[in-house]
Amino acid sequence: MTISQNKQILSSVILIGIICWFSITTYSHIYINDIINDKNIELSAVNSNYEILEKQYNQLKDDIQSSSQALEQRQNYLEQILDVTKVTIGNIKNIITDDKNSTDNNLSDASDKRTKNLIRNEKLEKVYSNLKSHEIKQSENIKLIIEDVDSKLAFVKSTLTGAGLIEEELLELAINLPSKTQGGPLIGFTNRLNDTILDNSEFNELYNKRSLLNDLELAITYLPTTTPPENYYLSSKFGARRDPFTKRWADHKGIDMAGWHKTPIMSGGSGVVVKAEKNGSFGLYVEIDHGNGFISKYGHLSKIKVQKGDKVSDNQIIGLMGSTGRSVSTHLHYEIWFNDKPIDPLKLIKAAKNVQKIKQQKYDS
Repeated sequence: MTISQNKQILSSVILIGIICWFSITTYSHIYINDIINDKNIELSAVNSNYEILEKQYNQLKDDIQSSSQALEQRQNYLEQILDVTKVTIGNIKNIITDDKNSTDNNLSDASDKRTKNLIRNEKLEKVYSNLKSHEIKQSENIKLIIEDVDSKLAFVKSTLTGAGLIEEELLELAINLPSKTQGGPLIGFTNRLNDTILDNSEFNELYNKRSLLNDLELAITYLPTTTPPENYYLSSKFGARRDPFTKRWADHKGIDMAGWHKTPIMSGGSGVVVKAEKNGSFGLYVEIDHGNGFISKYGHLSKIKVQKGDKVSDNQIIGLMGSTGRSVSTHLHYEIWFNDKPIDPLKLIKAAKNVQKIKQQKYDS
């Protein structure tokens, strides 16, 4: 059977049409898949970038939180040592709280991640800027306080030198003394501050200098600086002198303070009586432990008015001047020992005014 030419043409056209349709459909399917794959890759990149931004945001948020806590800690310390206004610390506390509430409210209304990121970045930048501003103000205050502490340290060290005392020995014995810092010692305080978040160099300098000043001020409170007899004249100095009996040179470990018989003798400072007895060449003798390595000794008394174990206060009468023991005339033999070594009592007496200023925290008077 023979197919007519027209039918052959029609069949060819139909076949070509089917082939074209199949080709177009196949191409379209491949093209669409490519587009979908491209979009999936793009979406994956966006999600990956978002995750990176999310991590960066959380890190920045943590840093800001840590910074605010560190600034708050530093401010608390500054308020302990100085009457600093509390406005700054109040603002520091409110910055994070206000920002968190504001950010959460804005994010609940945001419809997409991009909007959320913009809102969060804007808020965090504002918070970070505020914190930096507070850090700068706080740093300025710290510099002023360091100047004040430096001035006080210089005064204390000069007083110690004048009194014949060695700073290192005084501090070594003061290690186990209770802290005089308000609120107690801030043990490990600086170790909790992250130097990568805040510049703590100035604060650490202040903290160390202030701790040194506190230790020296505390140690100085134990110095016996009261003049035992109110009225006297110096009849023999500290150090080498000719012995009144042998006329040979000898080491005089105290000073002789001459006066009227039965002149009241007062304690050089508060402490505990460790001896109140007749003591060989010292005659009637009293010894007082003032703490932190300081001991005072009183010899040649005519009468003792305290007993061993008594707690005495500064200026308390402990005996009367006399000439008992190895003595040629009425006087008080007065010694002060520090860290098992005798020191010149006259130097301490001369430093008494400055020591009193330090004890009373009246450096400017």
